[in-house]
Amino acid sequence: MRRDPREVADHRQPLPLRATGIVLALWIIGLLLLAFVVVPALFATCGPAPGVQ
Repeated sequence: MRRDPREVADHRQPLPLRATGIVLALWIIGLLLLAFVVVPALFATCGPAPGVQ
């Protein structure tokens, strides 16, 4: 099926490539921060109380 060239030229991505890259980079940084900082900090509070045997 052939398309009208004007229709193909008017078709754009929903978001520019730069915006998509920025969002993905922030998402990955957020997940890494969660995995390597927040979760270990939460597990560090799960130990026994000091002085209790």
